[in-house]
Amino acid sequence: MGKPLCISSDSHIVESVEFFEPLAKLFGDRAPHVVTADPAKGPQLDLGNGKLGIGLSGFLMANVDFASGEAAKLAPRGYDLARPGCYDTNERLKDQDLDGIDGEVIYPSVLFNVYQIEDVEIVKASFRLYNDWIADYCKEKPDRLFALAAIQLYDLDDAIIEMARAKAMGHVGVCIPATAPPDRLYSDPWYDKFWAAAQDMNMSLNMHVFTGATDNHGLPPAMKSGGYALASCGVMFTCADVIQSGVCERFPGIKFVVTEFETGWIANMLKRLDWGYVRGGGARTQGIPMKPSEYWRRNFMATFEDDDLGIMTRSYIGTNTLMWGNDYPHGDSVFPHSQKVLTEVLADCTPEERYEMTVKNVVELYNLPYKLEGPEQARLNQKTVSA
Repeated sequence: MGKPLCISSDSHIVESVEFFEPLAKLFGDRAPHVVTADPAKGPQLDLGNGKLGIGLSGFLMANVDFASGEAAKLAPRGYDLARPGCYDTNERLKDQDLDGIDGEVIYPSVLFNVYQIEDVEIVKASFRLYNDWIADYCKEKPDRLFALAAIQLYDLDDAIIEMARAKAMGHVGVCIPATAPPDRLYSDPWYDKFWAAAQDMNMSLNMHVFTGATDNHGLPPAMKSGGYALASCGVMFTCADVIQSGVCERFPGIKFVVTEFETGWIANMLKRLDWGYVRGGGARTQGIPMKPSEYWRRNFMATFEDDDLGIMTRSYIGTNTLMWGNDYPHGDSVFPHSQKVLTEVLADCTPEERYEMTVKNVVELYNLPYKLEGPEQARLNQKTVSA
């Protein structure tokens, strides 16, 4: 019996300094570029207007103990922290083998803050460049590396064209901001032609932590220090807005993927949305015929790394909506201890549930080139790995 499959639904590439050079040729100082404004913090992305993004060193700190103070000492090293697998696909496959996984869905890293650049032409050019760049990286190992494209939602005609181009290149889904601009929330029918195109193309809409069109996930500026801990509050509003406004009712085949916000908050959100739906008069007054939790289980997926609270409430969230990811090579990553972490976090899960969250859901969502096992074989294999 071979090793059971295990696929990360949330892994990353870390864009190099050189990646941004073509943008500088097009837009000069207005282009996003990597700077080191504070040597103690290491490199950051300047959005072209002096506003600085997330410290980049943390994107390269897999297997670093953040609680010990080690991360602060390493931050000045920046890109020198990168494992060879960050840029060499052969080395990356070695890291997959070390971590006990067979494939990864790849998100960007440094581009997270580009969604907040006001010049739409710069955003478009940045994302086109990235979509080409990540396609070239993943095509070297097409059976183990699967790219997600980055898409802006200010010019929807262009967004639809770029999404179609990305699909043609082999991208398995697209990344959109986790929080919409305050003056045009996702409940606005203005977005409907984009939702329709995503549904028709069978392209998932992935909302990763730190990718909001708003700063700090839409939280008040005074809560800047709490943005990391409370990030789920921003995407929670997005989920509720999309569900309650009827987006999922109008586009039943659409798939939103909530990524790296962990999952412990989801059950409480769904329960309260259902309470509000029932107490508010249900379909008669709410404008949607199903409870919000039913739309969640049909139209949403969420990723987790080591969130035991989410797993405790999996029956309410729906195991069909949960996908595990290792977050390689970021500082939040569970690499290279993924199998140990999975054994601990999923200790109370059945073998079938483990298979669903580490293989089946991600393969079916992205139509990945893996043969799914039958229920009995999956149960036996996952029972073996869990033992």
